[in-house]
Amino acid sequence: MTTSALVRRSCLPTLFAVLALAACATNPATGRRQLSLVSEAQEIQIGQESDPAITAQMGGAYPDSAVQRYVRGIGLRLAASSERPSLPWSVKLLDDDLVNAFALPGGYVYITRGILGHMNSEAELAAVLGHEIGHVTARHSAAQMTRAQLGQLGLGIGMIVSETVRKYGQAVSTGMQLLFLKYGRDDEREADQLGFRYMTNLRYQPRGMTDVMRMLNSTSAADQAGMPAWRSTHPDPGDRVAANEQRIAQANADFSGYALNRDAFLQHLDGMVYGADPRAGYFIGTRFLQPTLRFELTFPAGWVTQNGAQAVQAVSPGKDAALQLSFAQAASAAEALSKFAAAQGVTVSGSSAQALNGLPARRAEFDMQTESGVLHGLMLFVEYGGSVYQVVGYAPTASWSTHAATLGPALASFRGLADARYLDVAPNRIQIVRLPAAMNFGTFLQRYPSSLPADEIRLINQVAASEQLPAGRLLKRVTGGRVPTQ
Repeated sequence: MTTSALVRRSCLPTLFAVLALAACATNPATGRRQLSLVSEAQEIQIGQESDPAITAQMGGAYPDSAVQRYVRGIGLRLAASSERPSLPWSVKLLDDDLVNAFALPGGYVYITRGILGHMNSEAELAAVLGHEIGHVTARHSAAQMTRAQLGQLGLGIGMIVSETVRKYGQAVSTGMQLLFLKYGRDDEREADQLGFRYMTNLRYQPRGMTDVMRMLNSTSAADQAGMPAWRSTHPDPGDRVAANEQRIAQANADFSGYALNRDAFLQHLDGMVYGADPRAGYFIGTRFLQPTLRFELTFPAGWVTQNGAQAVQAVSPGKDAALQLSFAQAASAAEALSKFAAAQGVTVSGSSAQALNGLPARRAEFDMQTESGVLHGLMLFVEYGGSVYQVVGYAPTASWSTHAATLGPALASFRGLADARYLDVAPNRIQIVRLPAAMNFGTFLQRYPSSLPADEIRLINQVAASEQLPAGRLLKRVTGGRVPTQ
């Protein structure tokens, strides 16, 4: 067993006894002695500083204020029933179609419209929010930070103490590093147990946790735009469904009167955007079109593309070159190029000022020194619609000659978009239907067709293909999407 593991487990005196004894305390949520080099004040600071960047990266807050209040209200009531009610809790519904939920230290909890659209009761929502609140109350992120610090104990106590705040201050300056933390199996079990506690404290039917875990087991773990989905950051600690059923059986309580609140929940989903929103940009082949901002860019054929909230990017088939489109923080293309050329490690080997498809632009060829070696690339800054866009294509110097002929035309393809065919787009939306009579799922699909495959509609309703559905039941259909295909 390593020294760090010994200190973490028992807080017994060691070479670093002064540090350990000063930081070891009983966690009120778990009842365990817990060593932490990250104070509660630091947790709160990390959450506060990370929140704006993470919110922006995940599409911003979902704009429906009524749904936002509904989700926040449930989350705050759960947090108030926890062992850390005095944290400055924040619960936010994000406008992202990933099936995901996560939390930051200090009480910052997030859930996406992607996972909300797959749920079918308020109890399921309470289970997921309670689980994420459990990660906060059990201080799982702080524990991971502490383990990372203890791994460096060989450098000396003084360095650990002085570097802790600085190191994590740098991490949250990007706001993204914490999103990629992967909890261990024990942390997941503990968060499930705490979520169960919090939801039943508020008399939510604990079967909701079983239902949502079944749903999550059926959804894809695929990432979108480089962001992790639920199943990539929440590894399954065994059979979570069976574990929750055992929890219910061992609770020695009568949950028959506890609430699912199925209809009330589903009615809040009526009209919610489902899936990717084409108003945030969409692809037709390699052609990326942004109807809200009215521009387009054609990416190289065969490259893997991703449309994120902050940037559109592509990677070559051999993963040895990249192309990215984003906003530049400057008032003009000339100012943006000047800032770029002055950046540390950047050497501009040639630049030009010329119009691009009728738009003011600056173009430069550059070398950039990175920790992994020297990159060579082309940078374009172009003024359009009151903003300055930057399009950069780059590759390691050794690979540049392979991609130069492809990246040049890609940068030059940036242009305004005026064709009404590509501007008049609309997202798919959830529509809630109350069945007028009993019917099976196949009949429901025939009477209330959706714009998505039957299996996906079955999944988001959590019904079996042969299930008999009673009159009066609320079900989801998905309609209204409008995106050109050529």
